[in-house]
Amino acid sequence: MTVLRKIIINNYFLFIFIIITGCSQNGSRGIKTTINGSFPAFKSKSISLSEFDINNAIPLDTAKIAEDGSFKFRFMRQVPGFYLIKIDNKNYLTLILDKEKSVDISSDVPNLRKNYKVTGSADSELYHDFEMFLEANRGKVDSLSRAYNDNQRSATFRSIKLDLDKRYQEIFKHQREYTMHFLENHCGSLASLLVINRRFGERKILTEENDFEYFTMIDSCLSLKYPDNKHLVEHKKKIAVFSESRKLNEMVEKRLATGNKVPDIGLQNPSGKTVQLYSLQGQPVILYFWASWDQESRKSNKILKDLIEKAGKVKPAVYAIGLESYKEPWEDAIRADGLQKWTNVTDYLNIYSSAKTLFNIPDKLPYFILLDKELIISYKGNNFDDLAIEINRQNQ
Repeated sequence: MTVLRKIIINNYFLFIFIIITGCSQNGSRGIKTTINGSFPAFKSKSISLSEFDINNAIPLDTAKIAEDGSFKFRFMRQVPGFYLIKIDNKNYLTLILDKEKSVDISSDVPNLRKNYKVTGSADSELYHDFEMFLEANRGKVDSLSRAYNDNQRSATFRSIKLDLDKRYQEIFKHQREYTMHFLENHCGSLASLLVINRRFGERKILTEENDFEYFTMIDSCLSLKYPDNKHLVEHKKKIAVFSESRKLNEMVEKRLATGNKVPDIGLQNPSGKTVQLYSLQGQPVILYFWASWDQESRKSNKILKDLIEKAGKVKPAVYAIGLESYKEPWEDAIRADGLQKWTNVTDYLNIYSSAKTLFNIPDKLPYFILLDKELIISYKGNNFDDLAIEINRQNQ
């Protein structure tokens, strides 16, 4: 056998070996992955591994943490994704696995949310840094909550509350700025898909309404690298839905722009009679959105009454649309606040009122639209000073 033929034969078998070996580790079965952990503070506890699907977590495996704190998970996976390591509802962490075959996680404290380490996964390390920053700010807010509870009976509680509210807003602002900076610098990381959906308490840190450019930035950064990733596909769906909604809102806002005539609507008064908005044409009208269950609305009712009383010769009528569910509390509020002179109407659909949708009213109440005698829109908003200026202008 010639030397050349031997080389060809040897290379052929080497090629076959590489193919077989590669397929066994990264082929149809996926990527063989090992997670090595060390949590001494949780020895003898059970620990679970789950994969985040779009709407739930899929259990993959459970283990018992050894006396020295060690544990191990071995599993096969097909694509990059998010994984939950959980001991209980207070002790858990998230891993982001791309092409990694081995990841190490550890913690020496009995509270994983306070401190843990991860190596072997760049995306997981990035997300760890974000989570630690978020947890520190949560701790600051917890301190504010304790101060709030401790001082509720204090004679100076009002000023203390104002200071605590201000400090909370500063913390939240700091968290928003950190989140934006993170996304700007790491939009190509899968961690960005988790970060952009994080909440700070009950509040979303970034929202589609106010921060849409960050949602589209992530889409652009990740699309080439992870085009078929299910989490990115879901992100794209959210962007598409919001984009369509924003287009519809823009169309509505264009139709309801200052200088346009308001569309007509007919709703029921407390007696059950339908009253059309256009029936008030011939006098200025305040199209007023409020709710008997909303404290700010109840405060604003008196302010609006006083404002109308101080208006010039031509006082605007009020077409007051209550976002109500039940007749009795609505009628009680009308009597208690002295709103009988207004045209009070509702459709009993609460925040899903057809009027709220038709006029694209924000969730925060109250809200008003000032119309002139021809029912042309001259002001929209919730600022009483601006409303008063526009009413006075119409009286000139």
